[in-house]
Amino acid sequence: MLAEIARVEGFHFEDTLTGFKWIGSRSSELSKEHGYRHLFAYEEAIGFACGDVIFDKDGISAMAVFSEMAMAMYRDGKTLTQHMQSLYDTYGEFVSYNGYYRMDDMGVVEKIMTRIRSNKTYSIDLSPYEVNYIRDLEGEGYDSSKADTKPTLPPTEMMTFGFTNGCIVQLRPSGTEPKFKFYIEMKGQPGISRAEVLEELNTMAPYVLERLLEPEKNGLKQA
Repeated sequence: MLAEIARVEGFHFEDTLTGFKWIGSRSSELSKEHGYRHLFAYEEAIGFACGDVIFDKDGISAMAVFSEMAMAMYRDGKTLTQHMQSLYDTYGEFVSYNGYYRMDDMGVVEKIMTRIRSNKTYSIDLSPYEVNYIRDLEGEGYDSSKADTKPTLPPTEMMTFGFTNGCIVQLRPSGTEPKFKFYIEMKGQPGISRAEVLEELNTMAPYVLERLLEPEKNGLKQA
């Protein structure tokens, strides 16, 4: 959602890998070396960096900014829920489908990823859903959205599928636990209800996961 707000409003936005060693260092670099004023950074696992004093996850400054926002809304006769809905009304509804599969055999990770890569052709049929771009960060990496197909993010075992309907599917095996994680988000167009966007996501996500991961065949057990 933050990327879409940036696109519409014209401010700079960047993706990094998860973790504030990546988020904070990139925020600091953009601020000190390129002259950007850092406003906000976050990670999916719940962590926020507000402003340009601390380029790290910091709950105290986040609480202060949130309190200021709440007071501003209440002074205008609005609740925080109403404010959030106004953002959805402007930029579209965003809904998520996140989770993980447990696995008894970590060896299936390489099997799954090798099959998806299909010798770097990424030719698995996901129709009727149309893939817009694929980003694979393994090794030298591959990003079909870039003219030179080179990803800007560092190497890691993560793969991203962007679809023309606004859905983004990210897959990665855990580095510390026998889990295969997935993060799926659907962007709705402004004016489309949250219920409609959620219905499309709840139909699409299980289908795409089945096609990509073949859970039953590979002994994956959804938590």
